[in-house]
Amino acid sequence: YSYRSVTIRRLKARWGSCNQYKDIVLNLQLMQLPWHLINYVLLHELAHTKVLRHGPDFWDELAASLPSARTLQKQLRKYQTSL
Repeated sequence: YSYRSVTIRRLKARWGSCNQYKDIVLNLQLMQLPWHLINYVLLHELAHTKVLRHGPDFWDELAASLPSARTLQKQLRKYQTSL
């Protein structure tokens, strides 16, 4: 995966984002999550550098590098972004 920049900010409603220019923004609160969920968020945003939207192509891309992505997504929902 290639990206243009990575920025860390205190986000209120999401763990991370990636725009069409491949700029990734990560939530400062990520550091309070378990390592396996941090890894999920990082790979999720990196997958967005290839497929921007959350369609089937995106989930296929993410599953190629993280087969347990759907399970981890469900685990992440148990945490709030404002821990």
